[in-house]
Amino acid sequence: MWTALGVLSALLAGCNLSQVCTGPTCPVAHWPLNESPGATTVADTVLNPILNTGLPKPGAVQSFPTLGGPGSVPGHTGGALYFPGNGDSYVEVPSTPDLTPTRFILSAWVAPVQCGAGAYYPVVDKWDPNTGKGYALYLEGVGPGQVRPVVRLNSATFTGTTTFVADYNPIANTGTWTEVRVRVDGTLGAFFVNGNPAGTFTAPTGLGNAIPLWMGAMHQAPSGMYHCEIALDEVRLDEIPPGFSGQ
Repeated sequence: MWTALGVLSALLAGCNLSQVCTGPTCPVAHWPLNESPGATTVADTVLNPILNTGLPKPGAVQSFPTLGGPGSVPGHTGGALYFPGNGDSYVEVPSTPDLTPTRFILSAWVAPVQCGAGAYYPVVDKWDPNTGKGYALYLEGVGPGQVRPVVRLNSATFTGTTTFVADYNPIANTGTWTEVRVRVDGTLGAFFVNGNPAGTFTAPTGLGNAIPLWMGAMHQAPSGMYHCEIALDEVRLDEIPPGFSGQ
């Protein structure tokens, strides 16, 4: 007789999401960032073909405002993780080939603190300073209480055309959550803010590298900018199948 555990084991043994997905996007990784204080891992919910489990750095998830690791805060959906402006707290995901697909959509719900022009807010970074290969998504402060999305792809940097509010207060648990998404489909690149188009660009190809993926910090800061605080929630990486490319 099949037990619930036996059925689940059989399904997992015979199921690879990268094989069964028929588009228009195929999930590669999804980090809900719901971890509670004390957590020593950050869960990926997508088996494709492995779980890209993250590690909070430099230590376990903390109860905000305690430092020493990302802080657990209420998020857009469930919990979220808060990253202070010193750049010392982040989530590290070991590199796997599926984290650098040829065509992909990278998205996250973000809640940036107000820091003003010249600030940068790390979202996801898999850009190797030694080779100049990879990708990084971050926000740029453009004035009092306003930011815009930026993506670094190999040696090129592209900026979104839509600004949005930076007013998050982790102490009072107030502020605005915004969904930021970047689509890289071969050389076709596009930004979206809350689902609305926010600029296009011509993307380079060949983004692969072996460097870990970081959330909440960058391997190399944007030149001339200073680090500001941000909370992140529901970070996702989805692959665009060849049959849906250009759509």
